[in-house]
Amino acid sequence: MEEKRIKEIQQRADKLLREQRLKQALETMGEEIDSLNNWELRTHYTEMQTAYNYMLEYMSKGMPDPDRSQLHRRLIGKAYLFNDEIAATRLAENSISVYCQMRRKYKNDCAIAQYHEKLREHSMNMALMRMMPTDNATAIKELSKRHEQESGELFMRIWSSGAWNRSRQQEAEDMLGDFEVDINDKALMISAITISLFKIFDPTKAILLTQAATHEEPAIAQRALIGLLMVLFIYSHRIEYYPELQKSIEALSETAGFERRLLVAQIQLLRSRETQKIDRKMREEIIPAMLKNPNLRNNKLGIDLEKEILDQEDKNPEWEAWLEADGIKNKLDEMAQWQTEGADVYMSTFSHLKHYPFFNEMPNWFRLFDINSPTFSSIIPTEESKKNLLKTLFASKFFCNSDKYSFCFTLQQIPEEQRNMMAQQLREQHGDGTLTPDTEIPSIPRKVEEELQGNQYIQDLYRFFKLSSFKMEFTDPFSLSLNLLEKRETATLLQNPESHLRIFRHLMQKEYYSEAATIGAMIEKNGAEESCDAQFHQEMGYCKQQAGDYDAAIRYYQKADIIKPDTLWTIRHMAQCHRMKRDPKGALPYYLQAEELAPDNRAILLQTGECLVALKRYDEAFSRFFKAEYHAPQSKRAWRAIAWCSFMVDNHDRARSYYEKLLATPERTMQDWLNAAHVELVTHNNGKAIEYYRKAAVLCKDYEEFGNNLMADSKILAAKGISTNDLILIRDIVS
Repeated sequence: MEEKRIKEIQQRADKLLREQRLKQALETMGEEIDSLNNWELRTHYTEMQTAYNYMLEYMSKGMPDPDRSQLHRRLIGKAYLFNDEIAATRLAENSISVYCQMRRKYKNDCAIAQYHEKLREHSMNMALMRMMPTDNATAIKELSKRHEQESGELFMRIWSSGAWNRSRQQEAEDMLGDFEVDINDKALMISAITISLFKIFDPTKAILLTQAATHEEPAIAQRALIGLLMVLFIYSHRIEYYPELQKSIEALSETAGFERRLLVAQIQLLRSRETQKIDRKMREEIIPAMLKNPNLRNNKLGIDLEKEILDQEDKNPEWEAWLEADGIKNKLDEMAQWQTEGADVYMSTFSHLKHYPFFNEMPNWFRLFDINSPTFSSIIPTEESKKNLLKTLFASKFFCNSDKYSFCFTLQQIPEEQRNMMAQQLREQHGDGTLTPDTEIPSIPRKVEEELQGNQYIQDLYRFFKLSSFKMEFTDPFSLSLNLLEKRETATLLQNPESHLRIFRHLMQKEYYSEAATIGAMIEKNGAEESCDAQFHQEMGYCKQQAGDYDAAIRYYQKADIIKPDTLWTIRHMAQCHRMKRDPKGALPYYLQAEELAPDNRAILLQTGECLVALKRYDEAFSRFFKAEYHAPQSKRAWRAIAWCSFMVDNHDRARSYYEKLLATPERTMQDWLNAAHVELVTHNNGKAIEYYRKAAVLCKDYEEFGNNLMADSKILAAKGISTNDLILIRDIVS
């Protein structure tokens, strides 16, 4: 109960600060200060309250103060930090969360400089020991364990630390700039700073991320950039209160290539939304379909199977028929497209492989994968060629660091003989390795490396917040939109209209139509004429159409038609919108225009005919339906249209003939049985009609649904001599 009360007071003060009600916010914080035995916090609180009271007093006396507005904003910024620190200190006294345990254990002392020296010494000793001619495997393993332990301790200290001062920031900068410190240690520190900011906002740590985002090592630079973007999005309402942070962000935005990197990172963050959809589709469709085939069941890990099929190399001819018949080929083609786009397709595969003790330590979720880690000494082959093949596998752009660790731990559970067989298979696919033990996979262009590192890091973060035992310590950032253009404070980072258009089209492609339309409106407002071409207006119209705003959709389609007239796609969609508005009269001119552009298009013929039926122009409709049937003699849609239209003009023999053809097919529907029953009813063949009505009722959810469907046609049937009372009796007979 005490923990809940502390959080409620913190949230109350935060809300007041968002409303710039500083006096009430300070009074709210004062409730907690009295219960804290912390003289440092009490002193800061008193100083802040005194400064604000003086400012109010000077204003009440009419004393000029050109810096009043700036001082007010600075005090609000400090109050935000103070509110967070009070809550964290109070929770550390009462909560059993891991975060609070670390606060108590390390007493807000990062000791970065001390760990910097230790980690540098470890890295140098490791390099020396590997250069020695004698076998130092045991000593290297022991040193590596101490190294990982101390880097993990630094991670936990940083994560649980409060706001930093300039001295602490300098210590972190020194460590990042030290080339003798292992890159893994630096990357781990960046992740610790990031998730520390997810707990408590600190502009000094955020400034450090802006500086690290230009680091020469892509792994560090991308971690810093992605972490910074997520933090700025979460705390967008606070940015304006920290001018030093704003200046640092501006300096970062002026660096070479920043706009490109920012756009790539934004698309990657938006793409992470698809992970849950892909995961569900993998679990419910793709993997179950693959497991139906006995030829595929021997793949224990389910990792390379998809690639093997997609490569179309040396396939069993029997598989091809199975793939086509079961629809799995289309599913695998879709997965290949996801991979090409950089989507996270392995979440479902590896989500069950995070139970190893390794993942019980928070820092391990963020470590860069190191195949030379002694942790894996039992599974790494001694032969150079086999070792290099595994190095090639683990350099895969499709696996994030966390999944590579999972894969290695899983390999440890497999007998050596099977591991050797897997290595042999890899050898046959990739050829003999030519790399030496100490060389890395051949380098790739920095732009590509940045994109790969960013994508993998987002996947690592996603797994941490979705799968780790520590996820309850945080508010999941991936539950947010992470769309920088959504908020004024972060939208200023993306100034290029081309970036806006790219994000607009990504969101549209992924079916976030309302969100895409909002960005499209921003593009229009900014007057980016080069972006507002016919395609843009088509896309905006489509977004509005999908959102059900048909009037707005028509306006955009009309703009597209002006810019690029007589485009079949545009004309058809204008017709669709009118039709969805129940306006067949407005739709018909567009359908007729579409007919002129594509006179033999079966879908257009049918749509035009259906529109004519709604206008009771049956003879004109028949000509379209029969033409559509001529082009596709087995078209069930054409049969249904001809049958219903014949019924409406009292050509009962033709209507019966077409309904009989429909009812003889596996594709027959409830509506087919119902309409066929109507034909029999109006021709006084009541026995047949009741039989068909019963068939229709079986395909309804219940008899109430059947009754509703039956009565919906009462006006049409009344015009043909069937009273409403007759329908009521039929409803009772069938039920």
